[in-house]
Amino acid sequence: MSASRYLVLAAVFLVVTGCARTYQARYVETTNFLDDYSLLQEGQDDDALLSYWKKGVNWATYKKIILEPVIIKKTKDSGLNEMTHADGYRLKELLDYRMQEALKKGFKLVNKTGADTLLVQFAITDVETSTVLFDTFSSVYPSARALSGLKRLLTGTESFVGKASIEGKIIDSTTGDLLMASADARAGGKTLAGSSNEWDDIEQAYQFWAIQLGYQLCLRQGRSDCQKPE
Repeated sequence: MSASRYLVLAAVFLVVTGCARTYQARYVETTNFLDDYSLLQEGQDDDALLSYWKKGVNWATYKKIILEPVIIKKTKDSGLNEMTHADGYRLKELLDYRMQEALKKGFKLVNKTGADTLLVQFAITDVETSTVLFDTFSSVYPSARALSGLKRLLTGTESFVGKASIEGKIIDSTTGDLLMASADARAGGKTLAGSSNEWDDIEQAYQFWAIQLGYQLCLRQGRSDCQKPE
């Protein structure tokens, strides 16, 4: 196929997919955060790339959440290897804050186990900040934008954007039963919003994941006030 036809396909792809702040990547590399990765299956719509939800759980019985501190579990070639301790601490605090803000809308956050209490923990496994100058350039100029769209069509991610990956699990705080496990990756879209901040795509991904988890739990509890992530 000629280069011009690839560019046409990329332009059509951009129209169809729109310009979200972040979007789900095609692939996520896993670590050793979870005990049994064989449980994970390809996620459905509104779910992680890889996920497990235990069948037969009465989610409506859970009213409280113990939110364990976010930890770092690096993938083999993780961008976290090139970041400072301060950067890692900042990322953990940011994801923890986003999770708290999202989950406290439907649950009481506590620090003691109980029959009505879930234990939730997440691990940051990979991050890559955006390249601000080139990210902005390829968001503004049509030819560069089309090439970035072509890259996403071929590889799953746009050019010069930030990326983030996490793994998570939910456990019954008294029985220790694994109720949910997931691994997901997101990358920045081509919008000018936040393009001057190299951390913005990562921050937007964390916000999406937090709202997504609150939404998933809300649906499983049969509530009517569920807020779907955008």
